[in-house]
Amino acid sequence: MKKLSEKHVENALKVLHDTLQRNITDISAVLDMYEMTHDDYELCYNKPYNALSAGWYAIQEAVSKMNNQLTKK
Repeated sequence: MKKLSEKHVENALKVLHDTLQRNITDISAVLDMYEMTHDDYELCYNKPYNALSAGWYAIQEAVSKMNNQLTKK
């Protein structure tokens, strides 16, 4: 039972990491497209853009924390 639960954690971690990496890539493309088609004023004051940008940074931070936790000695 212990080995099984450890395997489930490893699998869940891999799936989560892959999903977050894919989200980072997808969101980056959307943000880049928006930034190319809008001026600085629109970037500063568009609520959906700023919310998506905040989410992108949060996902980056989550991946970084996960990686740091895994590499701790």
